Amino acid sequence: MWTWLKAAMSSIGEFLLPFIKIFLSSIGPVVAKAAMAAVTTTAESLKGATGAEKRDAAYKLIVDELRQQGVTVAESMINAAIEAAVQKLKAE
Repeated sequence: MWTWLKAAMSSIGEFLLPFIKIFLSSIGPVVAKAAMAAVTTTAESLKGATGAEKRDAAYKLIVDELRQQGVTVAESMINAAIEAAVQKLKAE
């Protein structure tokens, strides 16, 4: 059992490590702040929209904000930041 648990945790850690490294870098807080603002804004302004429409709107807001700050990150990081912001908003 311990071998299986160790293997599972190792696989999860390997999967999450790139995201963790970026979020812990100097760019991480900038992306997280932009995502939280964008998700909050879209949740309030697009109440009748589908989840996909809200995600697309949040994505565009984040890209625009990061571009204004001269920050470029991978699409996957923006998507991960959106998901984290959605979960945080649901928990509040």
